[in-house]
Amino acid sequence: MKERMKKVRNIFLHILFLLVLFLGAVLAFSRMINQVTPDVAETMANSTFPLVYMQKDGVNYNCLHGYSREMDVTYIRDSITPLESNRELNIQIQAFSATIDSVSYEVISLDGTESLENTKVVKLEKNDDYLNATLSLQNKMYMNQEYMLKIQITSGGRDIYYYTHVLLADGLHTKDYLNYVSGFYDKCINGTDQNTIGAAVEPDETTDEEATLAFMDIHDSVAQLTWANLKPQIYYKPIPRLMEINENTATLTLDYRIASTNTSGVTEVFNVHEYYRVRYTDSRVFLLNFERTTDEIFNPENNVLSSIGINLGITDKNVEYASDEKNRIIAFVQEDELWTYDISSGKLTQVFSFPQKENIDYRDFYDQNEIKILRVSTDGDIWFSVNGYMNRGTHEGENGVAVYYYEGASSMVDEKIFISSMETADKLQKDVDSLSYISADESKFYVMLEGTVYRVDLNSRLFDSVVTDVKQNCHGVSASGQYFSWLKEGEEYGSGTLCVIDLETESVREITCGSDEFIRPVGFMKEDVIYGIAKKSDVSAEHGGNGIFPMYRLVIEDSAGTAVKTYEPTGFYVTDTWQSDNMLTLTRMTKSGEGFAEAAEDHIVNTDTEDSVALGTATRTSDRKQTEVVLRVGTTVSTENPQVVRSKIITYDTSRTLEIPVNYEKQKTCFVYSAGKLDRIFANVNEAIVYADEKMGVVVDSLQNYVWVRGDKGTTAKLEVTDLPAVVVAGTTDLAALESGIGKTVVDLSGCTLDEVLYFVSHGRPVIAMTADGPVTIVGYDEYNTYLLDPNGTEWYYAGMNDSKEMFEGAGNVFISYLD
Repeated sequence: MKERMKKVRNIFLHILFLLVLFLGAVLAFSRMINQVTPDVAETMANSTFPLVYMQKDGVNYNCLHGYSREMDVTYIRDSITPLESNRELNIQIQAFSATIDSVSYEVISLDGTESLENTKVVKLEKNDDYLNATLSLQNKMYMNQEYMLKIQITSGGRDIYYYTHVLLADGLHTKDYLNYVSGFYDKCINGTDQNTIGAAVEPDETTDEEATLAFMDIHDSVAQLTWANLKPQIYYKPIPRLMEINENTATLTLDYRIASTNTSGVTEVFNVHEYYRVRYTDSRVFLLNFERTTDEIFNPENNVLSSIGINLGITDKNVEYASDEKNRIIAFVQEDELWTYDISSGKLTQVFSFPQKENIDYRDFYDQNEIKILRVSTDGDIWFSVNGYMNRGTHEGENGVAVYYYEGASSMVDEKIFISSMETADKLQKDVDSLSYISADESKFYVMLEGTVYRVDLNSRLFDSVVTDVKQNCHGVSASGQYFSWLKEGEEYGSGTLCVIDLETESVREITCGSDEFIRPVGFMKEDVIYGIAKKSDVSAEHGGNGIFPMYRLVIEDSAGTAVKTYEPTGFYVTDTWQSDNMLTLTRMTKSGEGFAEAAEDHIVNTDTEDSVALGTATRTSDRKQTEVVLRVGTTVSTENPQVVRSKIITYDTSRTLEIPVNYEKQKTCFVYSAGKLDRIFANVNEAIVYADEKMGVVVDSLQNYVWVRGDKGTTAKLEVTDLPAVVVAGTTDLAALESGIGKTVVDLSGCTLDEVLYFVSHGRPVIAMTADGPVTIVGYDEYNTYLLDPNGTEWYYAGMNDSKEMFEGAGNVFISYLD
């Protein structure tokens, strides 16, 4: 009996010991969790910053969003505000629930080196939920020169900064332009005064060709521009944004929301972005160009599942999406929202979103950011980044790259690092698109910023540079981001070594060409690098940009350095490529005499397309919405209403912000802005001008100075010979000698057209041009003639405009001028 009792007691003690051990383990685990998890996991905090509007005769325009710290003004270019001759500017502050303690403003030179004034606003007038003020700028600004206006609002003990370019100039017709774009948008929404719309647009052979409301332009029909059968209503009215203005033309954008009721009585909401390029002539505004994009807000409660996939509605076909290796979890981005769809469970999860489901305002759907999916696991976990301006939450009002980890099991989003940056949203997005990668062990993040590839340790939050001085148009990245290629010499038309780094090991291998050849990166086909080889004797790039690089051989090479495919057709040369999905389109030429002639294009197709065929976008059509985009998921999908989950953000008491110093030694690059946004970045001025002319855009340098503006060329111009620098009068074509003699930055404009280079003459800068008989200097022009000056001449002479064009083209369109 005693033995039995002893046995029972031992069992009891053993159970008690295991229970104590279990409770201790739970307590220890809880403490450990509390050390690495936050005090709270919650929905993202609402926006708190006020908005600032410019006013013209009571009309609000240029809505400015606040920054939480002072920005480097050389990066900022998102609006321009014209000033009246009295230099007074009316502004309106929408405070929302914020308390406004004080307001001041500062006028700064565009290079940020000079402050013209710093003044405190002494009078603020309250008008309902708004505060009005008049800024009286001092008489220190030059006419027709842009400056940066910084408005500083102190609210609740914190300083918030707002920026816009300002311009003091006459005859800009700002009010007419604002009235025109607002009226055009209103007529399209309401379907009124269709004759006015019809008189403004330019139907051609492309009119209504695609039957889509996702993209419309000046060539579409009146019926299409007035929204066909969608019958929308205004959901959020637009505030015009003035992007460019001069005495001849202006560029404006409108961003607004519309709503439309479908056949089931459900309200569908759409974001609309419109771009206008206008000119004031003969006492009226003339529409030069117009584009409209429409993107539907994803609403999981609106029958979004079809048998083949997820219906995204009216939107662009280029959808940001990714899946796990087994294609069970699909992650996709739609209108600044990241969603996942679990095929097996039918669950839809909103992982990240700045716009809110309720209590939304203009601050929430400010679109100066993008979400990039970095990795999707079979457990439903996702690595992603948010790049650009942070609309709300912990980093409200900051620019940067936020790296997040989403855990599918808990529906929690954890911020791993926030890389703060002075770069504007559009430049940040281009950098992150160039390279962003999470290592396989999830401990490191690689990103390219301003020509440098950085390694960021996600545990220690320390960073280091891996590759430096990467030049424009001289690099590429694989589909996963694991492999990155760049030209070692950094010369687009003259490099002999292509480097490829494996970011998992940081090992670099070099691909070289023959001593009589040059090499260039073409891109990647999934994880395989593509490069081209050209003979030095065939390459023509003596003027920097607008050259020709005829590649007689293309090679696709895997990570081990083995050639997967070599493309080398006899007699054909590849001069450009364009990649779409699994196909590489080749622009080709053949030799013709001493030059090259166009040839039929060709294609290289990736045969490893099984997964890509199963996944991707498709379209469906209807009378009301025309073309809708469907994201295929590779299998049949249940069309029942899905379970919808919305994630929560983990917040920490300690900062996870990393500050990478500003690169003040900026590369000499040119930025092309078109359709109201940053379009492309170029290393050479002449290439940038040709592209900007095609896109009806402008070219600026790294300090935001204008280099070239489409449409800002006077009908006539004449320069006085006696005012020209002696080195220009001499007709010198040596760039170094010209720069030394003029004392300003000389630019090679070769490859541009005569009409393009006359912009420089119009703005007071002569152009040296080559002819078959030697150089001449263009010192003026009118509608029918150019005014030419021979080397060391004292009087100019007429040359017919068409004759001049033929003469310069015959000499290769070699032009030289300088920046003011």
